[in-house]
Amino acid sequence: MSGVTDLARHIKARDNPSSYTPMFGRIISLPKLVIQLGNNILLDDSDIKSVFDIYETQERDNHTEYKYLGKEVVLLPYDNDNKFVVIGVTE
Repeated sequence: MSGVTDLARHIKARDNPSSYTPMFGRIISLPKLVIQLGNNILLDDSDIKSVFDIYETQERDNHTEYKYLGKEVVLLPYDNDNKFVVIGVTE
């Protein structure tokens, strides 16, 4: 590759950053928030921002439980894929 072609490729990559790709995880622990992403990645509250109240509770059979515990959630990565925004629940 010539230097001009290589430079053009780098400029194009800079001007066209990769889009956000949604990821799916599962809330496996509350109130100490832990979301499992894939088989080996566990995210805690320092890795997560949410657009809804993940800690929402509901009354069932005379006891309180977390509404989203065990549910699958949709996450968008940010900060070079090191942090995530939870944008919704799929189930």
